[in-house]
Amino acid sequence: MKRTQIYLSNEQWRNLNIAKEKRHLSIAELIRQAIDKVYVKKHQSKFEESLDAITGLWKDRTDLPSTDEYIRTLRKDNRIERF
Repeated sequence: MKRTQIYLSNEQWRNLNIAKEKRHLSIAELIRQAIDKVYVKKHQSKFEESLDAITGLWKDRTDLPSTDEYIRTLRKDNRIERF
């Protein structure tokens, strides 16, 4: 890990202090997380890439019932019919 010094405006400093109290993190950790979020592209695993690729795959299918209908058929109470 490298050490660096930065200059912050009073407003930036105040906002970081508020965030550190809320999130229970150091100011340095908040800055590292912000840098990672903006400048560092995290590589997704093959599994995550596959999940992203299939998201919404069946959204336009018309041959399947709606999710609500499917759940209702699973939960259908047939105790009275059994007697």
